[in-house]
Amino acid sequence: MFLKAGQTFVDVNVVYWTEVPQKIRVRIEDVIRYFAKESCSLSGCRTLAGITGDWRPIDNLAQEILSYFRDVNVEALRRESRKAGLIPKF
Repeated sequence: MFLKAGQTFVDVNVVYWTEVPQKIRVRIEDVIRYFAKESCSLSGCRTLAGITGDWRPIDNLAQEILSYFRDVNVEALRRESRKAGLIPKF
């Protein structure tokens, strides 16, 4: 699913309604910001690393990227979570 992945980033293809696929880089900070601010929103639209859309696919993408970061760089994920005021449970 990921085009390219490192310890602090993941590249994914995003397709908007009428455009061609666009490569987006999602960093650990973007995922943390999503879970700290966007995931608790009751709005039907959410944003992850500049990608705005229906909450379901955005949330699924954020969950998958979070799972990847838990496997490859859990320490940085914990550190960034604490900076954002979250209590990591992993």
